[in-house]
Amino acid sequence: MTTKPKLNVSGYRGIWGDTLTDEIVAKYTRAFAQFTKEDSGKENPTILLGRDGRESGPKIKKVIIEELESLGVSAIDGDILPTPTVLFAVRKHGYDGAIIITASHNPTEYNGLKFVNKEALFTIKKEVERINELYDHS
Repeated sequence: MTTKPKLNVSGYRGIWGDTLTDEIVAKYTRAFAQFTKEDSGKENPTILLGRDGRESGPKIKKVIIEELESLGVSAIDGDILPTPTVLFAVRKHGYDGAIIITASHNPTEYNGLKFVNKEALFTIKKEVERINELYDHS
C-alpha cells in the first residue's frame, strides 16, 4: 500500500489484506482506545464491538480484542450486531464507546471500522482528527 490510511467521519474502509490489514486495524484500535481513555476520563474504559456478516469480520474482531485487552480496555463482544443496535447499546448500557466492523454498502472483499463515542454518536470531525493524530503516533 502506498498511501497512508486516513479515517474520516464515515470511518475507515479498505480491501481486507490489501488496504485494510492487521497492522492498520491494530493501530486504529490503539488510537481509538487512547481517544476513549481521554474522552471518558477512565484508565480502563469499556468498548462494545459489533460487526456485520462479512467473512473477514471474525479475524478483524480478534485483532481488535487482543489490542484492547493489551491496553487494559474492556472489550464487550456483541458479535453480529446491526449498527443501530450498537448505538442503542452504547447509550443503554453506558459503554464508553464502540467499534463497528463493517464496510456498509461496499463489495464483500471490503471491510472497515466505524468509531462511536460515549454519547453513542459516530465520531465527529474534531474527534476523527484526534484519532488520526493518535494513529500517526502509535
